[in-house]
Amino acid sequence: MKTWIVRAVDWGNIQRGPTFQAIFNYFFSDSNNLPLPVVFDSAGTQVDAILRDSTPVTKKLDIIDAGITYDILKGGHKRLADDFLSNWYGKSDAHIPDKEKKRITQLYSEIKTDVHLLQMGFRNEALLDAGIPEQYLPGMRVPFRHDENLRLIIPVEESIAQKVEDYYQPFKDKKPITKIYSNLVGINPLKDELTGGIETAKKQVKYFMDTREKAIDEIIRLFPTV
Repeated sequence: MKTWIVRAVDWGNIQRGPTFQAIFNYFFSDSNNLPLPVVFDSAGTQVDAILRDSTPVTKKLDIIDAGITYDILKGGHKRLADDFLSNWYGKSDAHIPDKEKKRITQLYSEIKTDVHLLQMGFRNEALLDAGIPEQYLPGMRVPFRHDENLRLIIPVEESIAQKVEDYYQPFKDKKPITKIYSNLVGINPLKDELTGGIETAKKQVKYFMDTREKAIDEIIRLFPTV
């Protein structure tokens, strides 16, 4: 019998999606209450762009801001980052000169992995504190790809659902059922927060822990249609 995949999808597969993956695999992947064998995983719609340094410049500035908040940037790099943020943070892509975009991209490329690893560390600490065993802790930056066993996609918010829709445009007939997590459980979506540290990680863990039973009930109801 096939093992079906239920996949949480976010932007970069650093915090929200992997948090869902860890919690739901721990509590439900071996559950006898599920009608079919299921594994829960996660992926990010923009992981490829992150690895290629081709995310929007506004997102790069968000990472640079996080690099300052987490004291990753030092010396000349910090002064450069302060200059970028004071001049361009909050500005639209169209208002940032191409020369500045290149300089921002260079700094972003140097620090993005350090920021992401720190965020993953906060995520894992919060999961461990909540009682999730270490063997359930995922990695990070897994790019979204179609899988023949993928039967339910759970974007963490509306903008991610649109990215999934765009991904499946060339082969719409293969698109699995997609249900935004907040719609699944009837609460507000979990927004991406880059600079909240361990407190944000704990909030994200609590979000999925508190709603997991409601979510799994809805997932089970969806199975006859997938």
